[in-house]
Parts: sequence; C-alpha cells; structure tokens
Amino acid sequence: MTKNSSTEKPAISIIMPCYNTEKYLKKTMDSIFAQTFRDYEILMVDDGSTDSTPQLLDRYGNEYPDVIRVFHKENGGQSTARNLALDHVKGEYVLFWDSDDYAEVDYLEKLITAARENDSEMVLSGSHYIDENGVVIENLNYPVDRFPDYPLRRLSPHGKLYRLDFLNRHNIRFAPGKLYEDNPFNFMALFLCKNQVILPYTGHYQVVHGGSSMSSSVTSDKVPYDAIEEALTYMNEHSDEINDRDVYEFTVLSFLTYFIFLGNREHMQAALHKYRGCKYDKALVKELCDYAQRIIPEKLPKYYKNPRVGIFKERALQLRHRAGVWLFVKLLRTHTLKAFALLYYTFVR
Repeated sequence: MTKNSSTEKPAISIIMPCYNTEKYLKKTMDSIFAQTFRDYEILMVDDGSTDSTPQLLDRYGNEYPDVIRVFHKENGGQSTARNLALDHVKGEYVLFWDSDDYAEVDYLEKLITAARENDSEMVLSGSHYIDENGVVIENLNYPVDRFPDYPLRRLSPHGKLYRLDFLNRHNIRFAPGKLYEDNPFNFMALFLCKNQVILPYTGHYQVVHGGSSMSSSVTSDKVPYDAIEEALTYMNEHSDEINDRDVYEFTVLSFLTYFIFLGNREHMQAALHKYRGCKYDKALVKELCDYAQRIIPEKLPKYYKNPRVGIFKERALQLRHRAGVWLFVKLLRTHTLKAFALLYYTFVR
C-alpha cells in the first residue's frame, strides 16, 4: 500500500467511527487497502470501546503511521466520533466508512473521478444493506441512467463523497446523541452543494446487525428536533443557494412521513418484542405530529404546491412512497395529522 507523507494533503479523508467492532475490523481495513485509488488518509475514532478495538486501532496506526491517525474518546455515539474527526481531516474530500462496512475495489476511484471531472462538492452513489452473512437485505441505489430526474435523495452518509471546504463553509456537522442524526446533516449538504453528481453505481456494503439501535423505542430526547429546525432555518436563510427547491421540499416531506409512520413504528415494534408489556408511546406520536404540523408550514410555506407530490407522479418511486407523502401533505393541510396518526397506531401493529 502506498503511504502518504504526514504533511501531504490527501485527496480523500476516510472517517471511521469504531465501537466494539473487533470482529469486523480486519475485513473492513482489507477492503480499504484493496482500493484501486490510494491517495487517502484514514481517521479511526475509538468511541469508548470495551473490547479489543482500541488496541487493534493502535496497531493499525503504528503499522501505517503515514496513512492512519487514531483518536480515542469517551463513548458519545457515532455523531461525536464523526464530528471529532471532521475537525482533524487533511483531505480535499471526506468519506464516511463504518468500521464493519466494505466496498468494491473501485469504490473510491469511481467517486473521486466523478468529483474531479465535475468540480463537484458532493457525489452520491448507492449502498447495499446486507446481513452479517453477506446476504443482501436491500439495494439502495440511484437509477439515474433510467430515470435522469430521479427525485429520491437518501439521507444516510454512506455511498457519498463530500468536499471538506464545502462542509466547513456551511458548518455542516452531525447532531450529537440523537437518532437519525444523518438527516439534518444531509438536508444541508445535499441541497447546498454545487455541481452535485449522482452515480448509477452501487459499490458500498453496509452491514446491518440484528438488534442494533432499532431494539429500543424512540424517546423525545433522541429525536433531533433542534437540529432539523436549525437545518431548515439555515436553508431558508440561504434559499438562493438551494440547488433544487422542489426535490429539497420533497425530501423533507418524505423524511417526516417515514419517521412518523414507518421509522418510529419499527422502533416501537422492536421495543414491544424485546420488552413485553411495553406499550405504544402515544405521547411521542402526538409530539412528532405537533412538531411536523408546526415546522413544515413555517419552514416550507408552499409545501402543498410541490409539483413532485402526488400518487400518480414520480413513477420511479414505489407506490407506497408516493401515496404516503401525498397523504402526509393532505393531513397537514387539514390539520388532521395527529388524529390520523393516533388512529393508525391503534390499528397498525
């Protein structure tokens, strides 16, 4: 593996939060070392691991001191680990790589080539969700070769390349200690960037572990209310820089539709299964609906006129996605979102 000088500015800074991943780390690092593009540095952040992960990271850092920098911190979650690394990167571009993920050998090369050819501040590509045995659970891709105007923007940082000076210029960081902390980050990044490139390429593999953060229900203190509101406020203050207003609004509406009716329900179902006797948190459902009912008209005052919302529009998307966002908008307009959500959670288990 080619090593970089410690004073050299690499093309890509790979940020890797690590927490108790001793079992997966070798496969992950082998995948990075096998990349055809090698002008990178790796920032590995131990987030208070209690297994042998800290020692493994130090071993990698000692073996590849010109490529790998290791940081140790108290446990604070993935967001704080990523934010810490963002303050220390040297590269032109930033890429987030979980410590149990892996990728096709041309993954970095595909993304950096697209970024340089287009002078892009952000490049998007797809991801495979796989289980621990490598079986594909879901393919999350961007079929822009077939649907050039494909409207779906995935809010996960996986499969994406960001220019560092762009993130710093807008102070785009992750909300610490929250679930869905990636979403306000990418509300800003996706729609403030210039020369965005979307690739019909899926080279990243994200391992989804049984249990994980889905095993407990969402609580109010874990919802990134403030971060979402701050992101939407910032977007309004920089509205002249938004690269696609219609898709931006559609993305926010899609996220809140998912969060209220699907994401939160999945968390609740997992908690009900794990903790017998646990009941659906109606107070949280009301809180989420009140938040959406306030924030959407305030931050997206013309949301109901969005040309991408409609059951028979955006045929590239699944019917349930189109219908869900359409219904969500109708419920907001008629101020019946909370009543419908409570009825929904009464019958849909």
